[in-house]
Amino acid sequence: MKELIDLGLFTKREKVLVSSRIIAENFDKRHDQVLRDIENIIKGLHKIEETPIRNYFIKSSYLHKQNNQKYPEYIMTRDGFSLLVMGFTGQKALQWKLKYIEAFNKMEAFIKEKLSSEWLQTRKNGKLVRRNETDSLDELLKYAINQGSKTYEKNPDLIFTNYSRLVNTQVGIKKGQREYATRKVLDTIAFIEDMILNTVREEMENGTEYHDIYAICKERAEQIVKYAYLPMQRLIA
Repeated sequence: MKELIDLGLFTKREKVLVSSRIIAENFDKRHDQVLRDIENIIKGLHKIEETPIRNYFIKSSYLHKQNNQKYPEYIMTRDGFSLLVMGFTGQKALQWKLKYIEAFNKMEAFIKEKLSSEWLQTRKNGKLVRRNETDSLDELLKYAINQGSKTYEKNPDLIFTNYSRLVNTQVGIKKGQREYATRKVLDTIAFIEDMILNTVREEMENGTEYHDIYAICKERAEQIVKYAYLPMQRLIA
């Protein structure tokens, strides 16, 4: 997903968009020339009946950081991008075209899967499990402090961070990437978090030392991932 962001792609209302400024920068063009090219394309589109310009280009503006002045730009869809770069020639331009085609494909696949009922239900189920896990970790926090943990007493949020990092590390994703995880990864996350909440409660009842509870959860999470057979691609895009 990072490479898509680096290319300047973003989503709005389930559409993949990119700014004319980013395209100008990556294709080594002056932005005013890119704006002129876009406006010429728009003039041509106006001559075609029933052509909604917003399907291609959306006029916008941005605030320049240095002088705090507003300048024009265009936000373009995939189709708008295609019309614009059609006239860009050369080997470097071709390389950037291929990068953007791949990036648009990935982002659109990401949107499609996120809109699927299966993905939405999987994510919803995962959030319910996570809520229960949080309740369990609240109990573990008090338990650890009662056992003399000064670290958790000074920084209560650390226990949630530690267990969240444990789960993410095991399934091979980073903080903030769950929104982009595949259904298989989300299912595995839910399985691990369900294991954690039950393990924590069982081990607290057994009087297990809180450090050891973490170690037990880590060992069991490793076993879950071992037999989950997660694919190499952990993220949708």
